[in-house]
Amino acid sequence: MNFAIKIISKGNAGLVLFVGSVQWLMMMIILESFQPDYNSSLHYVSSLGVGTTDIIYNISIFLFGLSVVISSSILYKTLGGKIFPLTLLITGLLVMGVGLFPENVRPIHGYVTAFAFLFAVFAPILSFKALKPPLSYISIIIGLISLTLLIVFLPYLGLPAESTIQILGFAKGTLERMIIYPLMFWMLSLSVSLFNKS
Repeated sequence: MNFAIKIISKGNAGLVLFVGSVQWLMMMIILESFQPDYNSSLHYVSSLGVGTTDIIYNISIFLFGLSVVISSSILYKTLGGKIFPLTLLITGLLVMGVGLFPENVRPIHGYVTAFAFLFAVFAPILSFKALKPPLSYISIIIGLISLTLLIVFLPYLGLPAESTIQILGFAKGTLERMIIYPLMFWMLSLSVSLFNKS
């Protein structure tokens, strides 16, 4: 019983989330150098899931999604509010789906990615009551910024990988990363906050 209580702690939720987030961020940055003709401003992040980097990237993003699922399950048991952990859980499942259905699996990949982004931008906003200031306020700001950028990014979803269409002067790869990086910063901040709470 004591062992089970130790596993179901906010600190462990933070540890799992931290490891999952860092390994995916690092793998994404590293694999950009190994994918031939890959251009981070032009190509989707998911383009790393096809071609020479496919196996490593898809495993990495699947593990990231799994870490979010595990953390959200722990948070569901340890936090007072339930909506935030459920939103995080659905986000994790959808991120796992991005790894299971890579970019060349159309149209499933497009649907999974779109819903993963949608739930991911709402997770920081819905975490407001579960977190303490200043992280609760930072979460709201990051969530609203990411939501706004996601709305701008919507016309890019489903475009061919080589499309050079620009909105507000940004190619699709750049704008996609402008959504992803703040959310990953929030994930890492959340994981550190959970360390401190434990």
